[in-house]
Amino acid sequence: MEPRKLYALLDEAGDAAFAVDPRGVVCYWSDAAERLLGFSRESVLSRPCEEILAGEDDHGCAVCGPDCAVLEIARKARPVAAFDLHAATASGQRKWLSVSILVARMRRGPSPLTVHLLRDIDRRKKTERLSREIVARLSELSGQQAAAHLGNGLPDQPPVSLTPREISALSLLSQGRSTRQMAAELDITLATARNHVQRALRKLRCHSRLEAVLRAARLGLI
Repeated sequence: MEPRKLYALLDEAGDAAFAVDPRGVVCYWSDAAERLLGFSRESVLSRPCEEILAGEDDHGCAVCGPDCAVLEIARKARPVAAFDLHAATASGQRKWLSVSILVARMRRGPSPLTVHLLRDIDRRKKTERLSREIVARLSELSGQQAAAHLGNGLPDQPPVSLTPREISALSLLSQGRSTRQMAAELDITLATARNHVQRALRKLRCHSRLEAVLRAARLGLI
């Protein structure tokens, strides 16, 4: 296959994707990849993908680098298992992606081309991380305390309706933010941030912030 035909197929598919040559230099960047990560095609072409994505794994260790394992496996014509990548975006934030790899042998030009198909899994990964934190916190409690926290989310209780600001406040609490940090991120006063938290606690019928975060997670609010 010729590169231009490969790129045309990827364009038609409409998936977030990019391709790199054997050196790891970006030679194709889809419109969907631009929408997903914010980097324009012009800003990434002919650059090493490690400079753009600066990918990390679940432990914060660098995945992307000069000795990319994906490229090495592709050069050996072996299948590459899908993996999760915490990648940089143009906004300066990081986003979790599920990455699937296709290795395309080209008739012309550098070969093989390694195509990365990207899927946004940011929400899922944050939920998984929150779940791990909840389990870790519960493991520090006595059995009676843990039962008290979990028992407050019984399904026969009336539904809870939180405002978007109250949900944002609980989400930031689940990420370890202080009230002051929460106020800064939401661009509100410290007093308003406290009010959001207190109203959320009342609506959830909780006595502590940890309890509120646990209940909100059980109810699927964060």
